[in-house]
Amino acid sequence: MTKINEDNIRVAAYYIWEQAGRPEGKDAEFWFQACEQFLNASKKKEAAKPAKKAAKSAVKAAGKAPVKKAVTATKETAKKPAPAKTPFYGIKK
Repeated sequence: MTKINEDNIRVAAYYIWEQAGRPEGKDAEFWFQACEQFLNASKKKEAAKPAKKAAKSAVKAAGKAPVKKAVTATKETAKKPAPAKTPFYGIKK
């Protein structure tokens, strides 16, 4: 989630302004729309937190603890070296 601060609101308001066709004299309207979008997004995120906690509590109450799988390094799971990076200008060789 993006933090709610003046810079982020300014960027969001700019994009809303552009989508509206760049009308003059409505800067405050777009600013408030951007603020509202951020607040609605944060409310949705906060509403989702209790649901996640309830699901975890239900698992614990049922006595079923999540099982973590052990990871062992083998030839198949070992990381391969990264290929050499070359700039990409839209033309494949």
